[in-house]
Amino acid sequence: MVEPESGIKLQRAYYSERWSEFGFANSLELKRIVKALQFMSEADLPRHPKICDLGCGAGWSTGILGVFGPALGVDLSDVAPARIRYPHCEFTSQNVIEWDGPKGEFDLVVSLEVIEHIEQQDQSRYVAVASRLLKLNGYLIITTPNKRTMEAIPGGGRTWSNQPIENWLDPAALRSLVRSNGFQIERLTSVCLGVASLGAYRLVNSHKLARCMRSLGLFGIWQRAALSAHYGIHLALLAKKTS
Repeated sequence: MVEPESGIKLQRAYYSERWSEFGFANSLELKRIVKALQFMSEADLPRHPKICDLGCGAGWSTGILGVFGPALGVDLSDVAPARIRYPHCEFTSQNVIEWDGPKGEFDLVVSLEVIEHIEQQDQSRYVAVASRLLKLNGYLIITTPNKRTMEAIPGGGRTWSNQPIENWLDPAALRSLVRSNGFQIERLTSVCLGVASLGAYRLVNSHKLARCMRSLGLFGIWQRAALSAHYGIHLALLAKKTS
């Protein structure tokens, strides 16, 4: 069994190497950041909100968020490359679970594909950190792989990622984590159909059905309904800190 501190060192080494070189974002990352920006536009935020990108990885999402307000990117990895690439933002290297960050300083905390890489017993602590960082009535945006969808991928979805830790959440578990840490959920939907093909997903992701819906002019309605019913690859949540 890997000891916790040893595990953190292994993760830090993995992510520091992973994010050291610049790489273009893929189409799924594009759709996730678009959803995050959509949620931002729906939230009651100041004109230039103070933003924390919690688990910022390579820093490109912080760079985008930092166009709309002062942004701090936080990651376990070495953030030196991100500081060079995105000089209009601030960055700090921290183990988020242990980080005593500035209390009540941010209007918005964004977490894109991070919580699933936290040990299951620490996921509530991770959301609690986000809550401490936020002002009262501040907003939290989370995207994370949808456990239900991942498990409907042939092979169980384990080929989806080679990252050290994968602890997926289903909609009910994500709701519970967020609500138990003083948040009111404003929106919970999913992003990106496709990939999964077991059970009901065989119908949802059917190319024949998609063609039929397009021919009837109903594809957009069908797609929105499927995403709202959480058949997407990723969950996307907007929540407001109320306590």
